Amino acid sequence: MSHPPAEQSTTGSAFDGFTQVAKSVGQVVAPTTLLTALLFYFGWAHVYWFFHYFGVDSTTLNPSTREYLMRTVDTLFVPLIVIGLLSMAVLWGYAALPNSVREHRPAWWVTTVVTVLTLAVLLNGVSRVFVVTPLNDGLCVAPVSIIIGVLMLWTLIVQRRNRLRAQMPESAPPRSTAAAVSEWVILFTVVGISLFWIAADYSVAVGQTRAGEWAAQLPTSPQVVVYSEKDLHLSRSDVHMTSCHTDPTASSAYRFRYDGLVPLNRIGDHYVLVPRTWTPGNGAAIVLPASPPGAIRFEFRLAGDSPPPTC
Repeated sequence: MSHPPAEQSTTGSAFDGFTQVAKSVGQVVAPTTLLTALLFYFGWAHVYWFFHYFGVDSTTLNPSTREYLMRTVDTLFVPLIVIGLLSMAVLWGYAALPNSVREHRPAWWVTTVVTVLTLAVLLNGVSRVFVVTPLNDGLCVAPVSIIIGVLMLWTLIVQRRNRLRAQMPESAPPRSTAAAVSEWVILFTVVGISLFWIAADYSVAVGQTRAGEWAAQLPTSPQVVVYSEKDLHLSRSDVHMTSCHTDPTASSAYRFRYDGLVPLNRIGDHYVLVPRTWTPGNGAAIVLPASPPGAIRFEFRLAGDSPPPTC
């Protein structure tokens, strides 16, 4: 019993080489390691642009890996759902088509128009790498255009290849495995990088959007009263400082009290606070170490509660 040469594919299927490429990727990069790295990056982008909205460089806050990974839930669940629904729609939609439609050969001019439109969409996405235009500047427009263009071109080429194969004699040599594997490597690379691009852009947008939503709620957000053993030198006009050591009724070890602040977040080794009157371009975020040189205490209150009149 003879076997076909190793370098040739005998099935002629459009998915020749897919399994080999998928196995090779799994052997070179452990799926768990790759997934963790991607989640870490998406969480980093979310955290960075969230705090950047308030003028804080998050890399100085020393966030932990766990804090980065927790942010990926907010970042990725929408893209994953959308990608899953679109994939199911394509697969199930094609299977639901009548055989007469699936086996119908479109007119040459239809194929030509679809090819031209596909190339235009693909070029629109690729152009974003070199120049920003109104057509490629939207959120995720460029990577989505690249994915659509590449997959549509692949579909058109597969149809063309099948028609040519049907016209060839059965004795014609099959398509080589090397060509099939190379084709799938290119598809994996282009589509994979584009999906990464989509998730990265979306994580940046989510971080900025969440920051804007949080800033809009500042007037009604819970407040925090900061008591400190040492003077924190928060001298802004929108932060009121009370010297507790001048109060004869005060017996606390905390000598200074600061009002007018809202807690933004605790991340890494720091607390991030902002004045209640903070607006983009007017106000500064305050970063306090979780373990300062002197004692420090936070007292959280609802927005309508009045702080105690004395320390």
